[in-house]
This record gives sequence, C-alpha cells and structure tokens, in this order.
Amino acid sequence: MGLAQTQQVLAQLYTNTELRERFSANPQVVGAELGLSLEEAQQLAKLSVREVNVFANSLKWKRLGEVRELLPRTAKVLGKNFTTLFWRYADTYLPTGIKKHRQDAIAFANFIIKVVPAENIELAWVSDLVRYEKTWLLAYQNHSRLQVRWFRYPIDKLASPEALHGVMMQPTIAVWWRLSMGESLQHFIISLPAF
Repeated sequence: MGLAQTQQVLAQLYTNTELRERFSANPQVVGAELGLSLEEAQQLAKLSVREVNVFANSLKWKRLGEVRELLPRTAKVLGKNFTTLFWRYADTYLPTGIKKHRQDAIAFANFIIKVVPAENIELAWVSDLVRYEKTWLLAYQNHSRLQVRWFRYPIDKLASPEALHGVMMQPTIAVWWRLSMGESLQHFIISLPAF
C-alpha cells in the first residue's frame, strides 16, 4: 500500500470512532476491509489505543473550533448542543481537499438541519438560522453570483438575546449577490409583517 493510501486509512481510523473500535478489536479483519495487508494491519495495531484516541479527539476539537468560527450564530444559540451534535456528526463525515473547513461547516449545517427536529431543541427557528449561515458560506464560494433564500422567521433577529424568549414567524427573504467574479459579496434582508 502506498503512502497516500496509508494516510487515508489512518485518517479514517483517527476520525471514525466506530471503525477505530472495530479495528482495535480485530485488526486483521478490519485491516483487510480497508485494503491493508496482514503486515500493515499488524503494524498499525501496535499503535497505542490510548494515544490514537487522544490524537483522534484532538483532531475533532480542532475541526469543531474551525466550524464554530464559520457558524458563530448557530454555535451561540445551540450552546452545548452545538458541541454534542458536532461530536455525532464528526463520526459520519470527513472533509477532504482545499477549503475543507468551509465544506465541513456546510456539511455540519446540513446535519443539524436534518437532526434538529428530533433533538428536543425548543427553538423552532434554529433550522432557519442554520440555513442562513450555511447560505453565507455557499455565497462566498467564488463561482457563486446569486443566492436567494426564504425563511419563516426574521433571520436578522435570531441571534439576539431577545430571540431566546420567542420570535414571531415573519416571512423573510435574504439575497446575496455579486455582479462579477472577484467583486465583494453584497447582501440584503427583507421581512414581511409578522403574523
């Protein structure tokens, strides 16, 4: 197995708790599943489980910090739930390539939107806030010239302390645009009367 393939297997072991536990319990079988030779699996099995777990957790904490910076309003509103959800998400997705922190944040936003309805999170508008921050990340991509999104709640007010005490539904549209590549991104929000 080449260096790139070995690094890919290590990345999977470091970032996937379930795979790491399976590998620790039966390195030859799981190693074969990952395309490792018997010798390579035995070599990796010699790594200290404790050290591997410590390193794996440090990678997740680093990712969490990067994603928290890219989704600051969501992190603020969800508080400890943000970290708990990220820990679950991090076992399901590993970003690759350039600008992976942005892709990681977008994928985590999708994860939050998917799981929030079942999470007993009392704030009905959390999904709108997550979609809003995700759209900012999408709009910043160089090839993006126009993004338009509808929201059920006034997204410009959702991260305020008052929002935690209840926000009325208020249909809102947000628009991000740039006239040509390289120009700065423009943005505006329009809310209809609350009902």
